[in-house]
Amino acid sequence: MSASEIADNKWELEASKPPIKSPMAIGTLIMMSAFFLFFVAVIIGAVVGSFTETKEMQFDKVQRDTPAAE
Repeated sequence: MSASEIADNKWELEASKPPIKSPMAIGTLIMMSAFFLFFVAVIIGAVVGSFTETKEMQFDKVQRDTPAAE
């Protein structure tokens, strides 16, 4: 292997690494993390909301269980 091929391989190795330390890459990682956390919060909220009663449902249940005053 010649010296130029070795230098070319080193350049290709450096070029294949993503630029993590640039401000744009850091901003992209922060933005992707924020979207991920937002969607996780939406999914958790949907699951919790599916299995819990609302205040209106609790109020209706109390009204049905108590006898009407006459």
